[in-house]
Parts: sequence; structure tokens; C-alpha cells
Amino acid sequence: MGYRLMTPDERRALRISALFELGEKAPATPDLAVLWDEDRLIRGEREPDSVYDRWVLMKARDEAERPAFDEQFWRLRRSDLEGAGFEPNEARDVIASVRTSLVNTAGKEGDHNGNIQEAA
Repeated sequence: MGYRLMTPDERRALRISALFELGEKAPATPDLAVLWDEDRLIRGEREPDSVYDRWVLMKARDEAERPAFDEQFWRLRRSDLEGAGFEPNEARDVIASVRTSLVNTAGKEGDHNGNIQEAA
């Protein structure tokens, strides 16, 4: 779930960072070179110069506007809970509770300001 809670920019930075951690240098491998180039385009460091570039920008814009957890995701989690032995009403209540807690905390700092030990 943590990966889904990241913004598209944060996920892209994580992918680039993971490739660097493997000892890769940009743009030594095709995967890293493509990610590096797309990242520069999305951050506005270079202008789109092809149909592919415009597609990348459109895809990034769509991804940024899409909710982290869509309805299909929640239907699958409910199905997982029911498969694990939860009654349909229990599964629905658990999903509703998790969704509510995510809406209340997404993008907001809690009372503990990131320090759970201090809050306890």
C-alpha cells in the first residue's frame, strides 16, 4: 500500500534510485536512460519533441489525477477478505473503515508529526 500512497513523482524517483543502487549509471542501461529522459521531460527540463514525449506527458498527467486506490482495487480487497473467511458485511465494514482512515490521513501530518514514539 505504501507504494500506492506515493505520488507519481515519488514512484518515478524511487524507480530511478533503485536502478542507481544496483550500480547503474545514467544512461548506461536502456531502462534507466528511458526513465531518466522521461523524468526530465515531466519535470519540464526539456521540451517534448516527439509523439512519444507527448504521450508520456499525457500519461503522467492522467496518473497524477487518478486516485491512488480506485474502485477495482477496493473490490479486489473485499474479495480477498471474503476469501480469507470474513462475512460479506464484515468485509464491507473493514474496507469502509480503511478507506475512511486513508482519506483522513492522506497528505496530512498527524499529531505525532512523523514521530510515533513521541506520540505514544
